[in-house]
Amino acid sequence: MARRKNATKTRAAGGEPARPRRAARQPAAGRKRNGTGRDEAVRQRIIRAAAEIYRECGYERAGMVDIARRLGMTAPALYWYFRSKEDILVAFLEHTVTDLIRFVRGLLHSTEPRQRLWEFMYAYALWQLQQQELSAAYERIYALGHLRNSLPEKQRQRIMSFEREFYGMCRDLIAAIPRRARKAAVAPVAFAMIGMVEHLIAWFSPNGPMSVKEVATLYADLAIAMAIPAPNVAKTPRKAA
Repeated sequence: MARRKNATKTRAAGGEPARPRRAARQPAAGRKRNGTGRDEAVRQRIIRAAAEIYRECGYERAGMVDIARRLGMTAPALYWYFRSKEDILVAFLEHTVTDLIRFVRGLLHSTEPRQRLWEFMYAYALWQLQQQELSAAYERIYALGHLRNSLPEKQRQRIMSFEREFYGMCRDLIAAIPRRARKAAVAPVAFAMIGMVEHLIAWFSPNGPMSVKEVATLYADLAIAMAIPAPNVAKTPRKAA
């Protein structure tokens, strides 16, 4: 496409270039049109607009026309960047998980195992609260089963690989804490920690008594309490059902 120096570019609503008439010469989905920062910025706007609709109405209502209208663009302009609503879904899911991983890694500084786990959970909770638009949309996609039902196997596995990477970070940080009571408990604790933060946005209110950083600190403290082996105490006999 970059070689077509004389190609006519129609200006569409919102100032974005319209889709060229010869669809076969379109750029592949997920690729920057000319590798420019402006094109990538437009792609991010499209992903954010799709996230708004996912959160409000679900994936089925996020058609190309709906997303374009949300942006003040025309559908041809939107097709210049993505070939289909499925391509936008894939871009949204990948962007959300990779953004989370990048953010959390950027806040890991300590080499001491417990402090490093604390930093991980603090960063995770902080991201959830600062990126509620993305996290709420991601949760709705999963709740309605659209990831499983709408994506081809190759794309689904790619997204899942990023999720496994994030889970692996949490699991390894827990396992690194000295004197863990039972190694077999590492995986359940990791899932419990991740799950508790996933539902954070369901109750948090920016007008509530706690600030974002205070909530993130509380959740990080709770995570450490979950990960540190409990002292040996006499077990209470379980009552028969």
